[in-house]
Amino acid sequence: MENKKKDSLMKEESKALMKVTAETIKKYICPDATDQEIELFKNQCKMFQLNPFKREIYLIKYASYPADIVVGYQVYLKRADRSKQWDGMESGTKGSLKKKDLVGWVKVYRKDWKRPLCHEVDFEEYAKRRKDGSLTKFWAKMPKTMIKKVAVSQGYRLAFPDEMGDLPYIVEEIEHVREQELPDASERFTEENQDSKENEEKADARAEKAHISNYQVTEISRLEVKLVDRYALEPEDLLKQQLNFADKKVSDFSLNEADEWISILTKLLKSEMEKEKKVEDEKKAKDEEATKSAKPE
Repeated sequence: MENKKKDSLMKEESKALMKVTAETIKKYICPDATDQEIELFKNQCKMFQLNPFKREIYLIKYASYPADIVVGYQVYLKRADRSKQWDGMESGTKGSLKKKDLVGWVKVYRKDWKRPLCHEVDFEEYAKRRKDGSLTKFWAKMPKTMIKKVAVSQGYRLAFPDEMGDLPYIVEEIEHVREQELPDASERFTEENQDSKENEEKADARAEKAHISNYQVTEISRLEVKLVDRYALEPEDLLKQQLNFADKKVSDFSLNEADEWISILTKLLKSEMEKEKKVEDEKKAKDEEATKSAKPE
């Protein structure tokens, strides 16, 4: 049943990718790209089975730079889950922006590994800045979230090299491409890519509207149901009030808020699983000791 479902999904994806032609890329995705850049992008879409019309992969032409191909952050999580070896993750930050020692970190767990892959990324190496040296809006407003996304993406590529080693980077990892300049492939991207404050403000305004994805909704639902049904926990009551989006419904989350909530829920679930295992191990040890004591000398 699972194989049939997987085959059906792959057929649907292949059918959708048939619409990704040089003409549609030029018209709807990146009008300023050269023929060579468009051909490379089209091949990358087919090679990795990524659909630009689902915001999975982007072709971005910025100023005089060659076009960049980047993927959406959720692509890494989807591919990890599809591998059947993914066993969850933990992520966060340490240090502070004020002390200039802020780093993002991630632990990626695989079912076939005894220990997680641990990875750290320094904020100063990836933070996006304007010409005057000031941080761009999202790196200034959400420095921890942004550097954590870089750490997570790199961590997944390292933990799943066969599945993701050759995938394009996320936009936060590329120096000259701003995170808020991801175009919506369903609309023609016509705004001029000029390095001016006016265009940066317009790009920031677009990014403010970025909405939670269907995959994030599904993942949040899965995690919350497991916490409630198995561990009798109400994650919203326990943790949501600590966040700056506490008064929102999940369906109203932005992409970044959804990422943060998924990370928190994953960490909470792993903690509860570790507690459960510890209780089971202690019970098993007591039973073995009791059995040993009951044996005649």
